[in-house]
Amino acid sequence: MKEKRVDVWDAFLNTLENRGLSSEWEVASEVQEELINYFKTKIDTGVVDGKTALPSDIIWNEYVWRFPDEMREKLTEHAEQVLETDPDNGAAAKFLTIVTAGTSYDFPPDEFWDILERTVELLPNDVDICYWAFENASLEPLLDKGVVALERLFARCREDEKPTLYQWLFRCCYDYLHVTSRPNDFYKELESDDPLYERWTAVMGKIQAVFEEQLAQRPDAWDIVRMLTEIQEALGNTAAAEKVFKKTQKVYEKQLEQDKDDRSALKGLANIHEKLGNIELASEYQVKADPSLGWVGQVLPDFSAAVDLDGKPISLADYRGKVVLLDFWAVWCGPCLGEIPRIKAVYEKYHDEGFEVIGISLDEDAAVLREFITAQEIPWRQILDDEGFRGTFAKQYGVYGIPAPFLIDREGKVISVKARGNLLSELVEVEIEGKKS
Repeated sequence: MKEKRVDVWDAFLNTLENRGLSSEWEVASEVQEELINYFKTKIDTGVVDGKTALPSDIIWNEYVWRFPDEMREKLTEHAEQVLETDPDNGAAAKFLTIVTAGTSYDFPPDEFWDILERTVELLPNDVDICYWAFENASLEPLLDKGVVALERLFARCREDEKPTLYQWLFRCCYDYLHVTSRPNDFYKELESDDPLYERWTAVMGKIQAVFEEQLAQRPDAWDIVRMLTEIQEALGNTAAAEKVFKKTQKVYEKQLEQDKDDRSALKGLANIHEKLGNIELASEYQVKADPSLGWVGQVLPDFSAAVDLDGKPISLADYRGKVVLLDFWAVWCGPCLGEIPRIKAVYEKYHDEGFEVIGISLDEDAAVLREFITAQEIPWRQILDDEGFRGTFAKQYGVYGIPAPFLIDREGKVISVKARGNLLSELVEVEIEGKKS
């Protein structure tokens, strides 16, 4: 009986907390050599039956750029040598594409486009590469490159019955996939006499068919409803889009008859009424789905008998007269960790002028929280609610998901419950700088 072989890459990732996405990598020399040999073998194998043996998750350059410099340099040099002697080696081209892209979301350099286009030619049916080609084509109106990548992506998705990739392409905001334009955004830029118009129309029609199939199977899936109707609207099928909304509205209303607190149905109805122009009704459903929205413009009630992580009493009243960010988060929450550097930047800029932060952690382990706070040098006070979403604080303020940043003005009124990223900086600047003038 043959012994089951262990995948070296997967075994390595499984030794890392959260598969390495929230921490730096320190790779022992013997493990480095093992991984180098592993990837060299995958690169040398090239393309078999139209696919490479490289791990599917290697396309996301968060992994490659966590490699120790020496390890990445050795593999890059090896891939370059392989591609020089074997110009048709798609695995080497794919690895170099990932390395060349780096970690920046700025428009890629010329050498990246050169190797990416070559990779798409060598791997015309590689889902990851075709998707990535479209993602990068979306960084400016590269309509010819975009439609080629999308045509190839469509062919592969249908072959593998993975149409869900199209949902990624249509998301307005996705924490890890930085797509700045979606297919319908491209399509709207085209004039009817553009040579690419017919090709784009054909692809859009195929994607529409994918979503229609999905909607037939999942009539209550709002993401599918929204994407399908956006495609229909782009194609000029506004009547068809409205018909889908009305049909789905009945599905959600029936769900609410069975469970008046069904959040998916509430969110769905909020989105439908917003699209249909029923703004007040949409707002009502939004607040029912996410009660935290109801605090905007209101004085936020204080929490009682609370202590911080050091056991010292803490209350919102202590911060009256300050601009306060009440930040619901957890160490296990990837998007929360992504916000911390942004919050720190705003804190460092405006703390002396009256900006404060109170963290409410939904972690279960105080030791893990303390270790993270120390390692990241987070200066503001923290409250631990180890009961998570079932705890006192989440229930009191209607928090169903994190990060949940409540930005509060000097009088205690909630300015926003969505103060993330650049919005946090903008709102704090207006609140503090505006009061000076």
